[in-house]
Formats: sequence, structure tokens, C-alpha cells
Amino acid sequence: GNIRSNFYKHGVQYVSYENMLPPRFPLPFVSESAREGLFFTTIMRDPMKRLITWLRQLQKYPSRATTKDVGAPPDFFWSEMEGNRGVYKRENLNVRWLSGTLDDVTPDHVNIAKCRLQLFDLVIVDTTYDAAVKEVICPLNNWQGLDEHGRCNGTQTPHHNAKKLDPLNETDSHFVGAWIERLRPSFELYDYARILSYLQLKDRGVKDIPEMSEVPSYIETLSRFTNIQLNTPKESLVSLKNIDRFHPPKEFCDNLKKVWVSNSDEVPYVNGIGTIGKGRIYTSHG
Repeated sequence: GNIRSNFYKHGVQYVSYENMLPPRFPLPFVSESAREGLFFTTIMRDPMKRLITWLRQLQKYPSRATTKDVGAPPDFFWSEMEGNRGVYKRENLNVRWLSGTLDDVTPDHVNIAKCRLQLFDLVIVDTTYDAAVKEVICPLNNWQGLDEHGRCNGTQTPHHNAKKLDPLNETDSHFVGAWIERLRPSFELYDYARILSYLQLKDRGVKDIPEMSEVPSYIETLSRFTNIQLNTPKESLVSLKNIDRFHPPKEFCDNLKKVWVSNSDEVPYVNGIGTIGKGRIYTSHG
């Protein structure tokens, strides 16, 4: 495929695919022959943190907002409800980009996203980012001192500025709670990603893995932003012990894989692919 061709011809080590993955699109590759010599990884953010980042960007750069999307959380909420959104949907982007849906998110879309997550060699989430980059990604690619922060030399990534403005400041908790409820499918996917990330790092012998909160992210977020207190049943705790509770149905994934292997295991030439090779950064534009 063109990934291997770029490696052999141009020394490209890393390809970043930053587009929604169509439902029938075989990425990550499924068959062992197609995956040979390749390492697939993905990074998944906490859904609420991503929403807050987007709101902060709208307030900082008003020109990015549409007529109804003025940056205030209530207006933002109704704008989304009315379908005023583009490909970069703020609502459940995690599920949408891994399942390829532009319509309303359903349980099947969540399962498609989970099945696709299973195909990544390493899933990275917010809390495991430092350990994953330091202990797996950098040694795997023999990267040293990628930037001024020396991420591959054992130092942690710089902390975010704690003084950033809170875009939810004085927003009615009912609106915040409504947003959290709308993001519930992505919270479920995020919890599954947290389990997979912890398990994959553990299997690779990484010892310094941050402790994983067993509280479902949906409940934890609801409690933090709305002061609603909910109890979590033992069988719903986010833990390796309960991983079967979060797995998608095996038959569902097997059927998806049959579709994916029937397609060519090749990434098409599209806008949004960035690559790193021999200290250089390549970006293709369609």
C-alpha cells in the first residue's frame, strides 16, 4: 500500500489520518498481511474537555462561529440541536469519526466505533498520554528529543495553562447537564478506550501507568459540573474486571471485519494527512 511505499521511498515513519472514517473504510487494517510492519494508534480525549476546548475557541475566535453559533453555551446547544454543524461535529465527535455517521448516533454506531478501537495496536487517552509516548511511541520509532520539551527524553508534556477562561462560567447547570447527556455515547466509548489503553500498556510491560478512575466518565462529569450525585453499581465500574461489560458484541464485530477485509487495505489520497520522516514533516493537501 501507499504507507509502505512512502516509508521505502521517502523514509516516512508516521502518518496522521485526521478525517472521519466511513463505515466500510478498512482502517485500521484487519488482515495480518495488511498490518505487517505497521503500528496503528489513536488518541481519544475526554468528551467534555473537547467540548470546553471548542467553546473556548469560539469565544477567542468569534469569526469561526456561524450566525447562530455565537459561542455562548445556550446558543451553542440550540445551534447543535437544529443541525447547524459541519463535519467537525462537536456533539459526539468521538463516536462519529470512528463509526462514520453524520446522522443521529445510535447504539450500533457506538459498537462500530468500539469494534474499530479494538483494531488499534495502542489506544491513548488523556491520562495515559505521557506514559504511552515515553514508554511506547518514542522507543518504537527511535525518536529522541522531538521538540524543545524533550518529550522523548523522559520529561512530561507541559501542563495546560490553569488560568484559561472557563467558557461555562455562569452557564445554567441545566444546559451543562443537557450537553453532558447528549455526549453520553462518547462517554461510553471513552470509558472503553480508557480500559483498552490501560490494558495495552500493561501488556507491553509499561509499569508507570496512571491509576484509572473506576467511576464512569459520564457520572463523574455530571457530578462535577451539575453537583448531581449518582451511585455506580459494581458491575458498571470502569475496570479490567468489568471489561466484558464494555466490549461490543463479538458477532457484531466479526461481521464488520468481513466487510472491512473485502475492501482494499489502502489509505486514499485525501486532505488532512500529515507525515513525519527523518526529522521532516509532510502534509498532503487535496
